[in-house]
Amino acid sequence: GLGDVYKRQAMMKAQIRKIISLGVAFYVFAFIAPWVVDAQEDLRAASEVIKNQRKRYIEKVMELTPQEKEAFWRLYAEYESGLAQIRAKRIELATDFVKNHANLSDAEALDMLNQKLKIDREELKFKQAYVAEFRQVLPGRKVVRLYQAENRFDTAATSELYRNIPVIQ
Repeated sequence: GLGDVYKRQAMMKAQIRKIISLGVAFYVFAFIAPWVVDAQEDLRAASEVIKNQRKRYIEKVMELTPQEKEAFWRLYAEYESGLAQIRAKRIELATDFVKNHANLSDAEALDMLNQKLKIDREELKFKQAYVAEFRQVLPGRKVVRLYQAENRFDTAATSELYRNIPVIQ
């Protein structure tokens, strides 16, 4: 009945929070541990954990039929690969900011802001381009669900990341 639906949704939400928290914890640890000699390697490892956590989250949320799975995951791998390149730029910029934030001139700080906004536009344009691609392998409601799931995951991860980046003085 309706009670079972609410219980299932509550259980799924708890699992999703757990998945996101685990992935974000690895990500944040690697990002805010610059004193580690191999911080770049840690960041790569954390990025891989995040990627796997994201996939598990998407898999739970999407509830794909057997007919949808193969085409979706093939397309999603391509989509995720393109987004990973954009996310790498964002991480590199954030890393540069953390290293240099205390000594940035006004011009350098504004340049970093403009770079971030450019990366944001690039990501939005990329995601918009894939709506039609996903529409070819999924019904419209599931395409929307995918973008909602991606947004939820990214919001949680980004929130944790930016909580640990100092505000420029």
